[in-house]
Formats: sequence, C-alpha cells, structure tokens
Amino acid sequence: MPARIFRVSIIPESAPDVRRVLEVDGRTSLHDLHAQLGRAFAIPPSKAGYAFFTSGRPWDANAMYVDPRAEGRRADKALLFRLGLEAGQELAYVLGFEVERHFTVRVMAIADVAQPLAAPVLVESVGELGAEAQDVEPAAPDEDEAPPELSELMPLAEKLLNRLEELEPHEEQLATARAHSDRWDDLPEALADFKAMAAKPQTVHLQPLGPVFSAAGEAALALVRALGGDLGLFARLDEWLLEDGIGPRLLDLPLSLSLTEETELALELARAMHFIDPDLCGGDVAVILARAGRREEALAQVEQNLSVAKDEALAEAKAGDTYRALGDMPAAEAYYRRSLAVSQAPSDRLHAVMRLVACLLDQGRDAEANELMLAQGVQRRTDAKPAAIGAVVGRNEPCPCGSGKKFKKCHGV
Repeated sequence: MPARIFRVSIIPESAPDVRRVLEVDGRTSLHDLHAQLGRAFAIPPSKAGYAFFTSGRPWDANAMYVDPRAEGRRADKALLFRLGLEAGQELAYVLGFEVERHFTVRVMAIADVAQPLAAPVLVESVGELGAEAQDVEPAAPDEDEAPPELSELMPLAEKLLNRLEELEPHEEQLATARAHSDRWDDLPEALADFKAMAAKPQTVHLQPLGPVFSAAGEAALALVRALGGDLGLFARLDEWLLEDGIGPRLLDLPLSLSLTEETELALELARAMHFIDPDLCGGDVAVILARAGRREEALAQVEQNLSVAKDEALAEAKAGDTYRALGDMPAAEAYYRRSLAVSQAPSDRLHAVMRLVACLLDQGRDAEANELMLAQGVQRRTDAKPAAIGAVVGRNEPCPCGSGKKFKKCHGV
C-alpha cells in the first residue's frame, strides 16, 4: 500500500512575511501537526488549548478539531490522510483561547510514495516570530520541571508514551479495524461519505500485533496502578502532559487491546481506570467481554453499568455497543434509540445518531439510516469535507449546548 506525504506551509496571521514549510507523513494527526508547528516557530511549550478548522474559517463549528482534552472532535484522531484534504486547501489554526494566535495552514502538495516518511522535514524557513508573537501565555519559572507530586509518575508516563509511539506505524491498521467494529468511530469520514459508511468495512485481524499492543498495555497498567485511584493526581498529570494527549490515549487503549485479542489485559486496564471515568470504563468492560464471546458476563456488566450510571447517554450507548458486539442488532438498536432520547449535549447526540445509523446499516436498512441523519439535522457533504450538527458558531455567541456560556468558554475550549 503506498504511503502519502503532505507538504504544508504555515503562516502566522500577525506576521504574513514569516512562514514555515513542512513535509509530513499522511498518518500525522492534527495534534502532531500542532506540536510540529510549535517546534518550527520555536513557540515555548504552553498549557494553552488549540483548534484546527478544515474550512479555513476560525470558529467554524462544522469543521473544528480540538486538543484532546476539549469537548468535540479530537485533533489526535484526525489523521491527514483521512481528512479528504486537497492541494490548495487552507486550514485555520488557533493557538490559545484567552490570547488567540491565528495561523493559516495551506496544503501545497500531496504525493503518494513507496515508503512512509520517517519523520517530519522542515523544507523552508522564512523569517522569525517576534517575542510578543511567540508568547501565548506567560511561562512558569520551572516550565520544564514536573511538579513534585508528579516526579515518581513521570518515568512511568514517559515509558507509556514511548510504547504508544511504537503503535503509530500501525495506526492505519488499527483505524481500519475500529471502522469494522465501531463504524461511528471516525465521524468526519462517515459524515462526509455516507455511501462509504454504508459499505461493509473490511475486516482486519490485529492478532499479529498483539505483542506491540500488550507492551503499551502493560506500561499503561503500571502507570494507572501508581496513581492509586487518585483522580486529582491523574488530572494534574493529564494537564502537565497535555501536549502528548496522554489521558485520551490511555482511555482508548483497552478497546484497542481487545481488537488484538489481548482480552485479559484489556479488562484489567479498563477496570483499573474505573476511577477516572466510571461510565466509560465500565462500558468498555462490557464491550470487551462481548467481543470475547463471554455473553453472560457482558450482560451482567451492562446491568451493573445502567444501575449506577451518572452519564445516562453514555451508559445506554455502551449497552448498545455490547449487544452489537454480541450480534443482537434489535437490542442494540433499542439502546441506541434510548441514548439518543436522553442525550443533552450536541456531541452526545451526534454520537448517538451515528451509532444508530451504523446499526441500521448493519441490518441493510440504508434508506432509514439516511432519513434518520436528515431528520436529526446531521449535515452531510459530498465533497469529502467534514461536517457536524449545527451551523457556524461565533466565538462570543452563546454555546449551542444550552449551558448559557459563551462558545469560547464552553464547547469552544
């Protein structure tokens, strides 16, 4: 399979004569591009959030990808080769939400090559940003030194990050496997191409990659055990390693492990992380058991999850995922409809719709799936550009989730 290379130019809005031109592999995520952009412009590390907009319009909610800790479509899940980008297309990039820095990212060329690009290449560097343009937030005196309470955790976290990096060459295989098991996992691609979603995804067997994934799972388990169930300590670690997106990647790992048939390790990790997100991790335990064919255990876990759920929409959705993994489509559909009925946040509603759409497609009910998307206000585009529920939301307008806060202080963060 040929690899893909993207050549992109990045120009700061505040300094139009300054630019950097990078070549990056197609498996690069927008989160990775964010990190590369910071290095290319020598922008000091910061805890500030960021967002990309594939439409080229800042704060276009239909085309927004945000840092992994924010609510919305995650930048670390958005791989360049899957975004339907074209040569000449421009993306907007905003760094910092209190003090915003705007950049234009232009796709100069896309090329298919025999081998993946091993590392990003800085092709051109013109001009330098002034100190004022570089500073997004005032730097802490010891910016590079972890707080004392994290000192014992950092070696374990760094080991995990190294193991996660070893998974990156297999990202495409994993994404294809998840498209088969969780067809709603890549919302932008599904929304952009309904026909592609309706087609039965290719089955990918990841068992040969078990040792690579199990090494990451063991490193994750060691870190989680060292946290000792301290949610506040986990939150501080997650914030400190925001650039690496360790929290979301950690929570994603159990389901990935289950696809490599590392069932026991997947279960152990999901159960160990229960203190971080009980509804998510409890739901993952049920799905992992279902994938392993352990029906009675899976259904008992579903009942337990529903009885103690704080996030009802998520618990109902995970119950549907469990029944879908067991092959019981009518039951899965019932839970997905329940999840949609109780969803309050736009992102929850969108995921519930796409789960239900996937379930209908699995049953050959394509027309119903299409009607559901239209009835629920899910916009689909035919030009391979991402779309989502809702229209463009102004930065200072009320957030569409109904919280009463401005968009930039709520789902725009």
